[in-house]
Amino acid sequence: MIGEVFKNWFIRLLSALEEGSIIVMDNTSYHSIQIKNLPRSNWRKADIIQWLKRKNVSFSVDETEAELLSKEEIAGAKKTYELDQLANEMAHQVVRLPPYHSQYNPIELVWAQVKREVAKRNTTFKLADVEKLTHETLDNVTQQD
Repeated sequence: MIGEVFKNWFIRLLSALEEGSIIVMDNTSYHSIQIKNLPRSNWRKADIIQWLKRKNVSFSVDETEAELLSKEEIAGAKKTYELDQLANEMAHQVVRLPPYHSQYNPIELVWAQVKREVAKRNTTFKLADVEKLTHETLDNVTQQD
C-alpha cells in the first residue's frame, strides 16, 4: 500500500460516512503522512540546517544533529497529518492509536489469530497450501472474533 492509493480510498470512505464519525487510525506510514515535513533523526545534518534556516531558527553549526532536532521549532511542533485534516474538513474526527500498542487494534488481534491457526494446521509448508489455509481461516473469522 502507498499513501496516495490509501488517501484516495479514504476520501471515498469519508464521503460515505455519517457526519461526525470518529475514525480510529493506527500509525502505519501511509496513514501518517504529515502536512508539515519536520526534520527527523534520519535526516542529514545539512538538511536539518537548511530547514532551520528556511524557518529563521537560530542555531550554531557546531551543534550536533541531536541538539538541532531538540530545538523547540522541531521537538515542540505538533504533528499534523494529511488524513486527519481531510477528515476534519468533512466533519469527522481521527483518533490515533498509540504506537506499538497492537492490543488496541482489532485487525491486529484477528490477524494474529489467523496466523496462529494457519501455523497450527500447516503440515506441508508449501506456499500453495499455506495460501489455501489462510483463505480458509479468514473465511472462518466471526463477528465475535
